[in-house]
Amino acid sequence: MDGMKPLAVNMAQAARLLGVSRPTVYRLAKLPGFPVVHLGGCTRVLVSDLQGWVRQQGRDSDL
Repeated sequence: MDGMKPLAVNMAQAARLLGVSRPTVYRLAKLPGFPVVHLGGCTRVLVSDLQGWVRQQGRDSDL
């Protein structure tokens, strides 16, 4: 499994990927369309969907 990229990351890892604080990621997770999933008692952010979500935010701000 070494060398495999994760499909989903925890909220702290998502914050680092986005360059924001953990509380900010938790606020974002409440927005419609933010790529969060709940697995058992864990909240995870889907990495590939997060990349698409970020790209979409850039497009929406251009309107």
